[in-house]
Amino acid sequence: MPPQNFLDTHIHLWPSTATSPRDHAWMTPNHFLAARHGITDYEAVATPPPSGFIYVETDRYLPALPAELSSSSHSLSQSSEAALESWAAQPLEELRFLRRIAENAPAEGDGFSSHTESARMKGAVVWAPLCLSTALFELYLRIAERVAGPVLWARIVGFRFLLQGKGEGEVARLTGSAEWVSNMVLLGRGRGGKGWAFDVGVDVHRDGVGVLGEVAGMIERVREAEAKKEGGGEARVRFVLNHLCKPDLSPASPTPTPQYLTALTRLAPDPNIYIKLSGPFNEFTPSPTPSTVPALLDALRPTLDVVVNLFPGRIMFGSDWPVCNVGGPKGEAGNWAFWVEAV
Repeated sequence: MPPQNFLDTHIHLWPSTATSPRDHAWMTPNHFLAARHGITDYEAVATPPPSGFIYVETDRYLPALPAELSSSSHSLSQSSEAALESWAAQPLEELRFLRRIAENAPAEGDGFSSHTESARMKGAVVWAPLCLSTALFELYLRIAERVAGPVLWARIVGFRFLLQGKGEGEVARLTGSAEWVSNMVLLGRGRGGKGWAFDVGVDVHRDGVGVLGEVAGMIERVREAEAKKEGGGEARVRFVLNHLCKPDLSPASPTPTPQYLTALTRLAPDPNIYIKLSGPFNEFTPSPTPSTVPALLDALRPTLDVVVNLFPGRIMFGSDWPVCNVGGPKGEAGNWAFWVEAV
């Protein structure tokens, strides 16, 4: 029986006004998820209900980075703020949606209607452009804080910039830059000195395990930079590995690969690295996801044994709702409860 008091650390929400490719590039016409997914919809299937949830950003649409924002030596000008707001229009719109939740001020199509529902959001992991120069990154944080308002800003516990789907070379380029490392170190100043987390979204199933090695190298460089700034009042950034880093769970790969084990073993000694037990339903392709709890656990056990051994006390539960409905075997009404029962 699931515990009576648990936090779902990974769900996604979007209003009915954000269901087209203009809002999410991945939300193509007739996409399975191209409909409102609000707190009301979540609570309809989240039984037994968790004590609350953490919202995670939904990969909102971004156009190509304009030239005026792309220089690593970018110095701020009067046009910088306008250019940044225009480029990041959709992530900022996402913040406005979250602000309505945090302030219990629903608009039509938001998918919640009461303080009880909005209070379920205990925290939020939102998008941030770690890829930009540090001057622009700091400017974006100021813009985001203004758009979010104080109530939501106090609930922001971390940031995410998805690395999945970019390939090993691009991940190496992004995370290997001095600007990326500098921006990561800045996250340590958030939340009144507690520091913000960074959610790591990589896909070793489709992009190869090399991306996880690049992430490990990036974290090591961040730790070196943090050590040089010790005494500056900034916390060490916590890193949260999403979805077990999306390993291949298909019958063709019944046990974790040596490269996956090596990368996780490299990360595990850092006490500020956590891992989410979430998102496995989409990693059994091309085979179907096991449809019984015993069969699912049998398939997951080799990976879970490794994770439990390497990250004791640092494993977080996440449902990945509603994405769990894409590969889940129990339909939209049953996938959330199926994963909770398995965990």
